Amino acid sequence: MRRRIVHIWLALTLVLLCPAASAAGGPTLWMEGGSGTGNVQLTLRELGDRSVNSVQLELTLSGSYPKASFAASGEEYGYCRTETAGNETTITIYIDSLRNLNQSGTAPLGTLKLGGGYTAPSTASVTILDRGLESDGSGSGRIPVQSTSGGSGSSGGSGSSSGEAGRYSVRVSSTGRGAVMVNPGTARQGETVTITSRPDSGYQLSELTACSGERRLQLSDKGGGSFTFTMPASNVDVRGVFTAEAPAELPFTDVEERAWFREAVEYVYENGLMSGTGATTFGPDLATSRGMIVTILYRLAGSPAAGSSVFNDVADGQYYAKAVTWAAANGVVSGYGNGRFGPNDPITREQMAVILRGYARLNGMDVSAQADLSGYTDADKISPYAREAISWANACGLINGTSAVTLTPAGTATRAQAAVILRGFCENVMSDS
Repeated sequence: MRRRIVHIWLALTLVLLCPAASAAGGPTLWMEGGSGTGNVQLTLRELGDRSVNSVQLELTLSGSYPKASFAASGEEYGYCRTETAGNETTITIYIDSLRNLNQSGTAPLGTLKLGGGYTAPSTASVTILDRGLESDGSGSGRIPVQSTSGGSGSSGGSGSSSGEAGRYSVRVSSTGRGAVMVNPGTARQGETVTITSRPDSGYQLSELTACSGERRLQLSDKGGGSFTFTMPASNVDVRGVFTAEAPAELPFTDVEERAWFREAVEYVYENGLMSGTGATTFGPDLATSRGMIVTILYRLAGSPAAGSSVFNDVADGQYYAKAVTWAAANGVVSGYGNGRFGPNDPITREQMAVILRGYARLNGMDVSAQADLSGYTDADKISPYAREAISWANACGLINGTSAVTLTPAGTATRAQAAVILRGFCENVMSDS
């Protein structure tokens, strides 16, 4: 994550050098709450369908806020810095997420903690980037600010706790891994507000409340993670709690309780990365193909759109076709030459290292680590194209020796070995622990 963040700040800086004016009807920043405590909920609304993965937001407030801090809504990376000049404080907030924060045109950013009352500005400066650190321009520049319960002298919005023209605010928060969205974000008394919950993979919504002060409102379950309530004549706080789902019972009879790869198989199975070779078999000793590994990483990436295959042995309609096409287009894999990829060939340990390193680099991870492989007697057997990748994978603890003195770089990776490597990759590399 740290490597990605460096890339993000560079990208944000480049966008800010030539900021685009926000188009009419474009994004709006909502500053909600904060009366007395100064805990202000920040939300971008009216985003349309643009992807929002990274945000830089700049606010200039009257007064001094030396203890200002920011907490992102979910498990996204959030950070802020402040600069005070005269009687004004400029607060710059950075947010980064590997998942799209925009849900139905709304992106809850998090809580700005000011420590006291504030006066909301009429505009803010924002830069929005997608997962590829690209901006479409229309989501960057000066945007209007709407405020509710902004303390004495609030400007740029309604200036009162009841919102504009009799509308009341719906403030959203969540804990755990998942997102809660509301539509609309402000409503009049008697109007219907819809809440949509979207748990992350492996998580479930365990609690959802909508409260007006101390009064808990009645929610109607509409199915599919959607709920509704009737807006009262006051602001409403919606809170969702997401907890991990109970682990699925492992159905495989060929994965013994004490097997060295048991926990890894449980991990890849529970997270949808690998399935069985049959209803009750995992096939731990079977070889893993190149197409299988690329497909697993493609799922991990969220199965993004893919173009046309560049390999003559990757036919449309095969389970691995979109995955291989996407991976090749993004520099994660390359073929053997002559238009061949070999999707059904057993993957070697060194090939797996190359592919995992390519995926990590694509996601902004630091792939500079290198291990000393001189203690392995077969280190000279590593293919030239794979030397850096094997050294990196060994330094990260992903690919260790098959014995104390051998790496076996050309050996094929079994499904059990692949499960162990993938678990370590997800937990130790992609989590940036």
